[in-house]
Amino acid sequence: MAGTISSLGVGSNLDAATIVSSLMAIERQPLNALKTKESSFNAKLSAYGTLKSALSTLQTAAKALTDASKVGGFGVTVGDSKILGATAAFNASPGTYSIHVGNLATAQKNFSSPINSGQSFGSGTLTFNIGGNAKNIDIADGSSINDIRSAINAANMGVTATVISGSGGDRLVLSSTDTGTANAFSLTVASADANLQALATANSDATLSVAAKDANLTIDGVAVTSSSNTLTSALTGITLNLTAPGDTTITVTKDTSKTADAVNAFVKAYNDVISQMKTLTAYDVNTKTGAALNGEGTIRSIQSMLNNARLDTPADLAGSSSLYKSLSALGIAITQDGSLQVDNDKLTTALNTSAVDVTKTLGAFGQAMSDQIDNIIGAKGILANRTDGINSTIKTLQNNQTSMQARLDKIQARYEAQFTALDTLMSGLNRQSNYMTNWLSSLNGGNK
Repeated sequence: MAGTISSLGVGSNLDAATIVSSLMAIERQPLNALKTKESSFNAKLSAYGTLKSALSTLQTAAKALTDASKVGGFGVTVGDSKILGATAAFNASPGTYSIHVGNLATAQKNFSSPINSGQSFGSGTLTFNIGGNAKNIDIADGSSINDIRSAINAANMGVTATVISGSGGDRLVLSSTDTGTANAFSLTVASADANLQALATANSDATLSVAAKDANLTIDGVAVTSSSNTLTSALTGITLNLTAPGDTTITVTKDTSKTADAVNAFVKAYNDVISQMKTLTAYDVNTKTGAALNGEGTIRSIQSMLNNARLDTPADLAGSSSLYKSLSALGIAITQDGSLQVDNDKLTTALNTSAVDVTKTLGAFGQAMSDQIDNIIGAKGILANRTDGINSTIKTLQNNQTSMQARLDKIQARYEAQFTALDTLMSGLNRQSNYMTNWLSSLNGGNK
């Protein structure tokens, strides 16, 4: 169509595209500021994520201090490991003990007489008596030996059943799930079916049956019986795992390595958190720029909470008779830069004085630190509250950017429309100017 401009600036000979671009660069400054602010809050989120990871590692190390098996200060040496194995907890006592294992605890096992393959049974009730407790199992008419096996196992009563198919036929095998005479069982059958009644006389083959027995042993000549082959109370702080009859010794000695390892792991994790916070809140005086969490009040709160967990005597420790009421008493002290440092000589002296008290103190402070970290990184902790606030701010910034971008699109369209109108006007004026010039030129030529 005559007079239409297909490209900005063609009609006016102005660099309209550059002018519009420059105008829009000015208009976009508030939008760019919003994007910069969003980027800053995203950096805070990432930084808090890094700090949360370090705090989680510290919490794991703190929880380890509450586990007596991980900070126990004793080791056990077994003379003959074929007879038994042994481990020591924090409350064991040093010494050497002579142990004679007479017999192991066994689980009862009964075998039925051979049963022809495919034989069926009439209806009836199996009654198992286990440690004085009766359990009835109803058997349907026409059941197979495998149906009976399944019914026994489904009862989940402390006796399991299986079927062994041998050359002489099938045998139903009944076994106690636990060892010891307290778990022995008996079976009675109420049925008119002779085949089902015969199961009550299972154990007819004495060469196959196994009687329930308790473990019998002596420790330094003192007789001990146990329904299990794992003994946890025969010797204070010692767990014995019997594996064969025979004679052996166990020697319990102090072992401070596990305690030192747990303490050093805790100190390293604590120092890593302190180092992270320093890095994430740093300020560069040369560039006059701060790290992502510089000026964040949440960081100061976290520092205060960690200090309280480290310094305040836990309630259950304050009222106890423990020799040690602080971490510094165990050689775990703060340095000038806010990190922790372990005096291994002081820790070893404390362990040699009272390993039980050391374990109790470490456990109390470990629990206090773990609980405090829950208040920081837990679902309702201060870190969650802060990051929820940051996410809310980011969402608001994104919504504002969307609205502002829509407004900028309209502004750019208006600028382009205005320059298009200017081009159209200037193009028309130029044509008129050219027409008048040519007309006047023709008049001057006609007067010659």
